[in-house]
Parts: sequence; structure tokens; C-alpha cells
Amino acid sequence: MMTKRPLGKILALLLVGLPLFAAVTATVDNPAVTRGDPVTLTLSATGDDIRFPALSDIAGYPIQSRGTSRNISIINGRTTRAIEQRLVFTPTEDVAIPALDITVDGTVEHTLPLRVKVISPQAAPQGAPVQMLLHLSKENAYLGEPVELDLVFKYLPGERIDDIRISEPTLEHFWIKRINTQAERAADSEGYITQTYRYLLFPQQSGDLDIPAIFAQIGTQVTTPRGGVMNDPFFNDPFFGSARMQYRKVYSEPATLHVSPLPEGLEVYGRFTMRSDVDKTTVDANKPVNLHIHIEGNGNVEDIPKFEPRFEHAIVYANDPKTTSTLKDGQYFGTFDQTIAIIPERDFTITPQAFRYFDAKTAQPARLQTDSYFIKVKGATALPTAVVQAAPHVESAIPVATAAEPAASGNGRFSLYEALGIFAAGAAAGTLSLWLLMLRGRDRLPGKRELPPMAKRIKMARSDRDLFELLLPLKGSAEAVDAALTLLESNLYRGTDHAVDRHALMAHFSGSAPEDVTFI
Repeated sequence: MMTKRPLGKILALLLVGLPLFAAVTATVDNPAVTRGDPVTLTLSATGDDIRFPALSDIAGYPIQSRGTSRNISIINGRTTRAIEQRLVFTPTEDVAIPALDITVDGTVEHTLPLRVKVISPQAAPQGAPVQMLLHLSKENAYLGEPVELDLVFKYLPGERIDDIRISEPTLEHFWIKRINTQAERAADSEGYITQTYRYLLFPQQSGDLDIPAIFAQIGTQVTTPRGGVMNDPFFNDPFFGSARMQYRKVYSEPATLHVSPLPEGLEVYGRFTMRSDVDKTTVDANKPVNLHIHIEGNGNVEDIPKFEPRFEHAIVYANDPKTTSTLKDGQYFGTFDQTIAIIPERDFTITPQAFRYFDAKTAQPARLQTDSYFIKVKGATALPTAVVQAAPHVESAIPVATAAEPAASGNGRFSLYEALGIFAAGAAAGTLSLWLLMLRGRDRLPGKRELPPMAKRIKMARSDRDLFELLLPLKGSAEAVDAALTLLESNLYRGTDHAVDRHALMAHFSGSAPEDVTFI
């Protein structure tokens, strides 16, 4: 008679001799994560020679960090080596992780495929003990119009919270300015304690701009007991434990801001005033007149474009504007300052420079402009040029007889005094000619040359300001000039201390390479 064996015993017999665990495994720390949260994929293998796959991404998402840990254990005299590799990535959509190949002791093993579900962040419901709120001061705005964003973290007094970390908003298509440097603490009518973080948003693009959910990380300190000798419960007391911070996230609801474009192609929103001045109305030839433009008001002055005027019969050098900003009663105020150097060739008028914006009070386009200024130019109108002096032309020093001054006496012969005079004159002329030839020969010696006028002026310039004004009329004439102007402009208007190679400039205006010339 055949004895029936229970199914469980049969399966147990079949499993005898099989390994208690797979040689390779792949696991994720969380099969469902909130969008924006990282996922850690852990690959494990046991063996003497283990080779993990060389991965740069997981299902198309780049690996942000990786780490490896090793463990060696000896059981019944047998040594076992286990290695874990941790790969961190951040998926934005549901992701399927395929089976991966891991080589163990020369044999290719395969992990099981995995799936990770990505869910949208969910805000805590009303009445929850801990909440994160997002408030916009308005739902509709113009391009560049400031909108206040308040992030409010609220919790009931009995809730244990040891640490709070609010995620700073990093929003696409917005320029962001923090209003308060520290959170404003208060108690609301529902008995919650609130911490408010305030920002100003300046939309930089029209359309429906999404503001994603903002989260707060709430930290609670937990203690992991340390077992003592023989696991004595005495040593499991928290006093002997290891403390660490455990965090969880609380999300706000997302929001959308509807942004309308400014009319007539305008780019700046606010309310401003404008003024201007010049440092002189009468100027010497080849010297600059500085036009200063000042704009101030309520609005994002960083959006004001640089003024770059063009005038006929004048060289213009427009410096980059300088802006300052401040917050006052939740309003954003700023100043815009720009200096424009103008070198006229002749008498001329600096025409008004206009600034157009969208007025926040009237909700209409507005226009401001500078005054006009008549500039009187004294002296020559010719601009300095690079001129190399030529050696003087030597004329014959031998007297030539003319009809009015006969060379001989009436009898056709020279008298003794006339002969001596002619001889002395000839000797003097010869000496003068020899001296001039020697001078010309010295000028032709390699490596030495007398400075031409422009090079002399460069050498004699007493300061960066003098050198800047000297070179400014020649802007665009040569690479060496433009390079020197760039350094000088930075020294004068940006506080730098660049060294300007005057020797190279003098060589340029002398028509020689710097290393080939020693000026005298």
C-alpha cells in the first residue's frame, strides 16, 4: 500500500540542495515615489569575482550618485563575499527597470525587472496637523509685474517637529526676490502656529505659467538602541542609543499665474521718474562730454535696457548701467544709472533719449525722456591720427648767385675778403651737411626711434582717465586701441586695477613691433 505524503513535505524535499538566496538581486528603496523624489536602485551579488554592468542611466534617467559596500562573512569555515552597488536617479514618469546582467565568477546572472510608479504630490488635507500652503497675491498679471508669493508652513502646537526645511522656489520663466530674510511666526484663528516665507515673482514670459507644489521637510529625531553584551535590556535604553533625524515631506497645492503681454512691445512694468545731466556744455576738441541718465521708481529696474545712442559727427562710448534695488513695505524699488561718453567733432546737440514702459498706475504705455543739450566745441575739429615723423629734407647750403646779388666784383675776380668769405661759408655748409647726415644715420639705427606726436601723448598721460580720454576718439581704429580702452573702462567704472601696456600702444602708433623699438 502506497503512503501519501503531504504536498509541503514533497516541496521541501525538492528544495533540498538549492541555494537559500539568489546569486544576484535588484531592489528599489520605494516602488512608488512622489515626482521630484530620488529612487535608489540596489544591485547585490555574492561571489569571489563580481562585475556589475557599467551604467550611466536607468531607463533613460541619468545616475546622480553611486556607492558600493562590501561584506565578508565566514560560515562553517567557508568565506563568502557580498557586494552591493547603489545607484540614485530621479524619474519624472513611471519607469520600467529592465533585467540587468551581473557577472559572478565568470557566469552571467540576470536580475528580475522592476517597476517604479511616480505619483503627483498630494497636499495635506484641510485640518491635518501639519500643512503647507501656497498663496499668490493675484491670479492675473502683466509681463514683468511683481506678484507676491507666500509660502505658509502651519502645524498644531502638540505636533512634534525637531527640524523644518522649506524648499526654495526655483521657478522657470520667473525672476524671484526674497522679501523677508527670516520666516514670520504667528498663530492663526484655527490655533495653528504659522511660519510665512515671502517672495516677489517677476514673470518673464507671457501665458499660463505653472508654479509647482512646494514642499517642506519635517524632521523628527529618533533613537536607534544599541544592544549590549548578551543583548542585556539595560543597554537598550535610549540613553545608550544612536540619535538620527528622520524626515517626511508635506506638499502644498500647485498654482497657475496668467500673464498678459505688455502692449506695443513694451518690456518694463512699473512707475518711474527720469532725469539727466551733462558734465559740461563747452568742451575742447577731442575731449569727451559725459551724459548721465538716472531712472528710479517702483519696478524691476534690471529690465530697463541699456541706452546706446548714435550721433552724427561724434564718437559714442556707452558704459554698462548700474542698478540698485531695495524692498520697502513689500514694494520693490530700484535705481538705474548710466554714463555715456560723447566726443564731438564739431558743435552739436545731444538729442533727448527716450525710455518707454507700461505704467502700473494708469495701466497705459508711458514715455520719459532726457533733456537736450547743445555742446560747443572749441579748437580744431580734426581727430588725432597715428603719424610717424619723417627725417627733415636737406637743401644745398652752397650760395647761388642771383641777378640782384652778383657773386663777383666788377672786374670779374673775387677780392681776398670775398674769397675768404666764400671759403668760410663752404666750410660751414659742409659741417652742417655732415651733422645732418649723422643725425639721419642715427635715426636709422635699429631699435631706436624718436616718438611721434601721438606716442608722446600716450607716454605723458598722467592717469587712466587722461589715457582713456586720449584714446576714446580712436575707438574702433585698431585692436590695440580697443583692448586698452576695455581695460581702462573697467578700471574707471568697475573698480578694477588692470595694467595697460603703454609701450605696446606707443609702438603701434610708431608703426613697429614693441620688441623691436626702444623709444628716445
